[in-house]
Amino acid sequence: MRRLLVIACLLASACTTDLPAPSPSSSPQAQPIARVSLRSVGLENGLTVDVPVGWSLTGVGSVNRATERLLLAGNTDVVSLPTIPNNGDLDVGALPSGSVTVEVESFCSMFCAGPADETPLPLDWSAAVPFRGSQPPGRHELALSFRWFDRPLFLVARWVDDAPASDIAAIADIARSVRPDPKPPATGEFNGWAGLGPLESIPLGTVRLVPLPVGAIIRPAYRTWDNEPFFIVHEPTGVLAFSSKPLVDRRCVVAFDAPTDRFTCSVDGRTFAWTRRGSYLGPEPASDMRPMTVIVRDGSVWVAYSD
Repeated sequence: MRRLLVIACLLASACTTDLPAPSPSSSPQAQPIARVSLRSVGLENGLTVDVPVGWSLTGVGSVNRATERLLLAGNTDVVSLPTIPNNGDLDVGALPSGSVTVEVESFCSMFCAGPADETPLPLDWSAAVPFRGSQPPGRHELALSFRWFDRPLFLVARWVDDAPASDIAAIADIARSVRPDPKPPATGEFNGWAGLGPLESIPLGTVRLVPLPVGAIIRPAYRTWDNEPFFIVHEPTGVLAFSSKPLVDRRCVVAFDAPTDRFTCSVDGRTFAWTRRGSYLGPEPASDMRPMTVIVRDGSVWVAYSD
């Protein structure tokens, strides 16, 4: 029996062949895309954006009757780029080979296009959508809309497939870099807005008179409603704000009468009255109280006290 086992082992070892060591994989490995260096560029509305160091720039300007450009940046000479006939905006179909451009624009005609609510920062470029429908093969035009202190804006990127990968990758970095500089204060003045603090600090149902913030922008005397305190009304539907100088007669100084739940003012022996929502109570030609724009951004209430 022992002899049979030895023979079996010898046969098994004779049939075994040495396999060569596996060779390194020849499949290509994904290489990380190089990132370009960025520099900060200030926009006119309190925002700052980072753009690649080597890109050319143009600043604020009118594109057409409905479009204002805050910034145009690109890896080519942006001044000589082709535009859409009778429009003035960039023509992605005619961009030079290898081009990448990024714009910040606003579009306002009968109304301003863009989101209705304030947009949290930073921006996420993955949410961008086609800007003007389909484009020629190998060319792209995407836009990301956002709202900053009641102004709707668009970040529009256009590029050609043969552009450097690092420049195409920079688009997302540019979008993500959009930020306030300086950062708005918790309360006080910011570019014509009065910060009132957290929404929770204004109890529901209350009406209060708010003075202009320290450092407020003071308009010429004929813009009296810009230079006066304003009322804040916290209704179940939201926060309202009204100037304390009515349009009907700017000599009036409006006060809120809590027992009657009305705004009133008297001048030349006549008393005007409005509901707590600013609607005029009485015969024409008097008018409603002048509403002021109110936004809630990052949980804080802001009132546009200056047009």
